[in-house]
Amino acid sequence: MKKNSLIVFLFILFLIVFSFNNIYANTSSKDFVDIKVPAAVVIDYDTGRVLFDKNASDKRPMASLTKIMTSILLVENCEMDEMIEVPSQATWIGGSTVGLKKGDKVSAKSLLYGMLLPSGNDCAYTVGIHIGGDITNFANMMNKKAKEIGATDTSFANPHGLDSKTHYTTAKDMALITRYALRNKYINETVKTKSITINFGSFSKLLNNTNALLKTYDKADGVKTGFTNGANRCLVASATDNGRRFIAVVLGAETTNIRFSTAKTILEESFKRYEKMDISKYLNFYINIPIIKGNKEFYERQFSDSLILPLTKQEYEDIYIKQDTIQKIEAPMEAGSYVGKIQVVLEDEILYEKSFYLEEDIYKKSVKDYILEGIHNLFRPTQKI
Repeated sequence: MKKNSLIVFLFILFLIVFSFNNIYANTSSKDFVDIKVPAAVVIDYDTGRVLFDKNASDKRPMASLTKIMTSILLVENCEMDEMIEVPSQATWIGGSTVGLKKGDKVSAKSLLYGMLLPSGNDCAYTVGIHIGGDITNFANMMNKKAKEIGATDTSFANPHGLDSKTHYTTAKDMALITRYALRNKYINETVKTKSITINFGSFSKLLNNTNALLKTYDKADGVKTGFTNGANRCLVASATDNGRRFIAVVLGAETTNIRFSTAKTILEESFKRYEKMDISKYLNFYINIPIIKGNKEFYERQFSDSLILPLTKQEYEDIYIKQDTIQKIEAPMEAGSYVGKIQVVLEDEILYEKSFYLEEDIYKKSVKDYILEGIHNLFRPTQKI
């Protein structure tokens, strides 16, 4: 009997320990919710910090999420009242369209709404031809912009998102592209519009946003849906709550319902999990580097900075500092020379990094300096014991 009781006790103890270990592990995981899509991510709009990550670096087709980049190039290369002629090719592009007519003059603003609400491929094609001259050149412009933004695992082949082997992104890259896009007031306003009547030259049309979250999720304020046979259902969703704005990307969902419910789930869990926290107390730095044969003994500097990040309470407690400065300065050394860096780290994630450089020239000690030092030491009062 006693033996059986001991076995039961040990088994219960094992379960308790296992449960606590799992709870602790989940507090630091970036995949803290079970979702039924191949790839997804949530990032913080203000800082770009990744909050949720499921295969967020996997390269996948993006469908009409492409039009977010097309919109970036539109607002950065055209005035919103600029009139753009519809080329004949745009009228037979296929897929979702607004029904543009060859030769019509349409404003850049109208094309922006036509791309981002009903996902008009004809609008995106018209933008590509107008800005790039041809689709190949426009795709090159898109790829160049992606690299500037930091989306280094993305490749664009066209402005609309129809399937192509050389047309892909990652959930993380698309989140970074969207974060950049939302800084533009015209894009930011467009993606949260539920419906609007727009003039397209020879006709006007009521446009309804394909992003159903704008009607079913009170925190939603953007951004874009996408679908092709190769990409399946895709979505970029933005939501704001109590001064926090997060961006979610879902790639490859099997159904429309999964696409929207997944985005809402990972956004809601992120809002519950993360708080804005001030990590300024970690950003007070002091460096003291000995100088060999220099006109001074030490190079000393004190620095401070401030930063607010979305963090869990456990993450805030787990932050630590890594300081890597050179061991000594060999005189002479010019101002601007690298002397080290300091990092604020959470596990393997760098939350903050600052490099330090000499702010003054360090001169080699001269003969005169040695003589003056000797005289100073000669007349220095000796300590009596």
